[in-house]
Amino acid sequence: MSSRGISTDEIRRRAQQRTDKAEKRRADAVKSMNAQDGKRAAIQLKTAKLRALRLAKEAAEAAKVAEKPAAKPRKSRSTAASS
Repeated sequence: MSSRGISTDEIRRRAQQRTDKAEKRRADAVKSMNAQDGKRAAIQLKTAKLRALRLAKEAAEAAKVAEKPAAKPRKSRSTAASS
């Protein structure tokens, strides 16, 4: 940038504007990252809850199956009929 014909005050003002704009961009980036982190944490919490529910359901189903008596093996009709 050429400083010909521009006062020192104008140069300082423009530099300050650039600095302010860069700081605002950084602040916006931090806000955005914090929002994403919050969303990510909420998703992880929900996933953990759903996983715990699924595991509990599977355990209950497994216990229910284990409680049922095993079915007696059936005799084959073909071997009984041929004798």
